[in-house]
Amino acid sequence: MEDYEVIKTIDENVQGDFVFRLVSEKKEYGKGEDVKLYGEITYIGDKDEVTIRHSSSAILFTLEEKTRGFEIDFGVDDLEVATVLKQGEPYREEYVKSGGYSENTPNDDVRFIKDFWKNDGFPSGYYVINGETDFSLENRERVNIKATVDFKVAD
Repeated sequence: MEDYEVIKTIDENVQGDFVFRLVSEKKEYGKGEDVKLYGEITYIGDKDEVTIRHSSSAILFTLEEKTRGFEIDFGVDDLEVATVLKQGEPYREEYVKSGGYSENTPNDDVRFIKDFWKNDGFPSGYYVINGETDFSLENRERVNIKATVDFKVAD
C-alpha cells in the first residue's frame, strides 16, 4: 500500500447546466472505520428546478481496490426514477455498500467481497472510486458526468 499515493479526495466536473462532485471526506481511514463518501449533482441553469430521469440511483459508484486488483460494481434496480433538482441546491447521495458475486467469480474475489460485506468499514487497501451520474432531461437530452477520488484504509 505504500506504493500508492492518494491523489485527490474531491473531484468536480461540469456538463452543460450540471455540476457533479465526488467526495471522500478523508485521505485515509482506519480499518473498521466508516468511509464517508458521497456524490452530488447541482443544477446551475436558469430555471428554478428541473426533473431528471435516471436508474435506481442518480449517482453510481464503482470501487477498485488496487493493491489486490478487486473491483466492486454498482447494481441497478429500477429502470426509471424521477428526481427534482432545485437550482443551486446540491442533490447528495451517500455511498452505501453494494456489489456481489456469481458462480463464475474467482475464489479470491469471493473472499474479498464476503470480507467487505461482513465487517464495518472497508478492508485495508488503496481504493479508487469512480462516481458517475447518468440521466436524461425532459427534452431527452442525456447527461453523463464522471468523477474519480481515491483513499487508503490502514490496518
